[in-house]
Amino acid sequence: MSGMFKLSVQNLLRHRTRSFLTMLGIAAAVGVLFSVFSFNRGFEHGLAREMQATGLHFMVVPSGCAHEVAALVLHGAVIPKYLDTGVMEAIRAADGISLATPILVAQLPNPDRQRIDLIYGVETDLLPEIKPEWQITGTIPGDPHEILLGYNVAEHAGIQPGAQFRYPNVDTVFTVSGIVGQTNSQDDAFVYMPIATAQRLLDNPTGATAIGAKVDSPERMGTIINELEAVIPGIQIVTMGQVMNSVANVAASAKSLSLAIALVAVVIGAVGVMNSILMAVFERSQEIGMMRAIGASRWNVFQIILKETTILTIVGGVTGIGVAMLGARLIETFVRRIMPYVPSGDMLRFDPGLALACVAFAMAVGLMAGLYPAWKASRINPIEAIRG
Repeated sequence: MSGMFKLSVQNLLRHRTRSFLTMLGIAAAVGVLFSVFSFNRGFEHGLAREMQATGLHFMVVPSGCAHEVAALVLHGAVIPKYLDTGVMEAIRAADGISLATPILVAQLPNPDRQRIDLIYGVETDLLPEIKPEWQITGTIPGDPHEILLGYNVAEHAGIQPGAQFRYPNVDTVFTVSGIVGQTNSQDDAFVYMPIATAQRLLDNPTGATAIGAKVDSPERMGTIINELEAVIPGIQIVTMGQVMNSVANVAASAKSLSLAIALVAVVIGAVGVMNSILMAVFERSQEIGMMRAIGASRWNVFQIILKETTILTIVGGVTGIGVAMLGARLIETFVRRIMPYVPSGDMLRFDPGLALACVAFAMAVGLMAGLYPAWKASRINPIEAIRG
């Protein structure tokens, strides 16, 4: 350890409480900054992963808001508009369509279990293509009286494959043919059944919330969509890329606000460093004057003060990232409650490059904050300082 570095550490330890509080401000700023950038990166990767997992290229829905379509595609939101499944014939007949299935998402009261179930009606034989990443215990429903339960529905009710499942005021007794393995997404909260069964339960024999479709050649998707919109009136076709952009735009305002808060926190931390070091300079005026009197140059004094700010910002930055990772679960839980949509999976993960960049940024800001106190200390007149 060099002499000037050792002296800088000793100077900081003289006022442990003040140095600790200053370091805490830097830690908070860097922790927030790291969390925001890490979450944004995790959000983008998670969104892309979930879009790929849908197994569909586009959704046909009633004309309306693209945000509603995004909510339907990504986490099965209930949309209060219906398509007539009669349009299926025209969609399947279109050149280039390899798969098309109606989807009916709705709520169904279940007083016996004191809850409202989320029903997801679909052509169940196509589930392996629509949800290719699912791991199912049991089998996919192959009978109108069979259903497939999401992980959370089965877990909370203690239901196993083969169990009976009833709804009040519905004569049919359903058999649970299988249970979807945990996906950590909204898929865990649904009761899946054949589309015809869902239509009968909801007394809407030709209704569908949307129609999901895949194409043979993705490069022809634009042409296929234009042809369908020209043939079928009153529909809106949204591609998975458009859904991704829609969700990203909804989340952009929250992410921008978080980034602004992080930058403000960094500025406040820098001001705290400047204030702390400046106070130390004023308190040590006689000491600095004595150093100058016995041969220390202005550059030596400047270096000592600047090293103190460097130590504070580096230690504070590393501490902030450590705290952010320790509290990652808590941060994610909070964000998921306030944001309209967050992909499944871990959003906050340790990225060495990102961590290093955040610490380097904080150190740069801290060094700039330390320039004035260092300059002020180097300008102290040794004779005036010794006189007091």
